[in-house]
Amino acid sequence: MDRLSQLPDDLLIKILSFVPTKCAVATSILSKRWLSLWTLVASLVFEDFSEEEDEEINEIHVRSLSQFVSGTLLLHKAAVLERFHLNSASECSPWEIGLWVRIAVDRFVRDLKISFCYDHCLVNLPSRLFRCETLETLQLRRVILSEVPCRLSFPSLTKLRLLSVKYSDDGSFSRIVSNCPILDDLVVETCHGDNVATFTVHLPSLQSLSFRNTVRESPPDDHLFAIHSQSLKQLDIVDYFGELKLIGNLPKLVEANLQSMSYHANVLESFTFVRRLYVCLDGEAQYPFGTVLFQLVRLELCSCIDSWTDMLVSLLQRSPKLQALKLVLVHY
Repeated sequence: MDRLSQLPDDLLIKILSFVPTKCAVATSILSKRWLSLWTLVASLVFEDFSEEEDEEINEIHVRSLSQFVSGTLLLHKAAVLERFHLNSASECSPWEIGLWVRIAVDRFVRDLKISFCYDHCLVNLPSRLFRCETLETLQLRRVILSEVPCRLSFPSLTKLRLLSVKYSDDGSFSRIVSNCPILDDLVVETCHGDNVATFTVHLPSLQSLSFRNTVRESPPDDHLFAIHSQSLKQLDIVDYFGELKLIGNLPKLVEANLQSMSYHANVLESFTFVRRLYVCLDGEAQYPFGTVLFQLVRLELCSCIDSWTDMLVSLLQRSPKLQALKLVLVHY
């Protein structure tokens, strides 16, 4: 520790920014010099992955986490908070989460993550978050959004992760995404009861898009994904129960992953410029007539269905520049 203490404060603060906040705070007992170093770290990461089966013990555990987060924010002195992450296995108070996020926004947060491991948790996100000018990365996982305002703007947001989110209404997703003018990386994962029938993505700036829809509503209420983003370079679709609609060609598409148990072979009509392609489709899917994959050089095809050879022949006949072929068995 003596050699470490010889380092300048700025470097020590930088080192502390790479460890969970609980560990950073623990260094305050080392010496007087370390007492307040952690309060200047521009990154706060709260992680709690333990889950108690006993309801009373779990309630005490949740209260302890909430007190630690609130106390840390109260003592924290950094003028700019670059990162605020909350990864929890336990449910937290919606009001407290809203307060923590509001403090992070007031500190010009750039990277915000609210994530729950098991059950969904209701969160009351403050209205000022939806007008945050500094936010560059946002991830929400297993959260229930109590409200998404009609007017919002994320002028600096470039990366957005909406994983197993339950929205307040059918238009919440579109309102969030459509108000991110420079968004270039979007990941979406559906869940039971997410309250959204149609996921519409119309973003000229978007370069990477990933959709995952592997759950079926009961009664069936399959999702529709409508995508109109002609700047896409990477596209990853795993959709077993929904409907996918690509509007127009994707002239900049470099890599695509299409896994679907629905009839999505027609999507290949938009892949005429793709260079690397992975395909796993329903057994009754037919290759779209007249579609030529002019730029395809690498193809991976899943052979989990009986009629995979028909799809292979069609792809080989319409891929004049193909250089590499790989057959895989992902699903049994």
